[in-house]
Amino acid sequence: MQQAFKLNLLTPRLTDKPAQSPASRAVLDPLDLYDPFDSLDLEELKSLDVKYHIEPGQEYVYCLHCVAWKQRYVASEAPKFFPCKAVNPILIKRLWKGKTYKDIVYSLMPGYIFLFSAEPMDSGRFSNLDGTLRVLQYAGGGYALSERDEQLARWLLKYDGTLGLSKAIRVGDRTRIVQGPLKDHAGTILEVNNHRRRAKLGIALNKAEWSVWMDFEFIDS
Repeated sequence: MQQAFKLNLLTPRLTDKPAQSPASRAVLDPLDLYDPFDSLDLEELKSLDVKYHIEPGQEYVYCLHCVAWKQRYVASEAPKFFPCKAVNPILIKRLWKGKTYKDIVYSLMPGYIFLFSAEPMDSGRFSNLDGTLRVLQYAGGGYALSERDEQLARWLLKYDGTLGLSKAIRVGDRTRIVQGPLKDHAGTILEVNNHRRRAKLGIALNKAEWSVWMDFEFIDS
């Protein structure tokens, strides 16, 4: 069983799914979001157990808690204090106004960046890095992320920390995700809005939880 962090992470909890009128419910069944996972049952599809490739030099994964508005700076400076690749998770959302749209960049997990390294790390490495609060630590004393926390971090690394639009195709009256972060997500699909072309994904870092709407777009099959 995964140990709990010592820290009390002050981050938003997932709220209950709001009630929807029949007209606003998505036609899309979450079962059809994933290919080639069609043979699995619905509960397995909601929380995929995807294994991510580990590159040499990225064997250890850590989470650095920092001041949210200094997050980009901390990510850029962290490799100067410790040999690592720093990932600052961001989300690109497409906002429509009539027939035109604008892509807006949001912080996916305000105050948290992920570090990937070939070396074990102690918490004192970043004591002199402005904006850093602490390296997240498990109750048993370890700093390296494991299990679902590590899976989340490696999912973000696969997309270099930038979660953009996923690609979808129409299969009859259904929609199937064929490319992008929604295809191999490290969270749980909570809700789908086919009309607005987006899915609500729940992600968790130990006891801290977020929910985020992620967009997809249709491409020619």
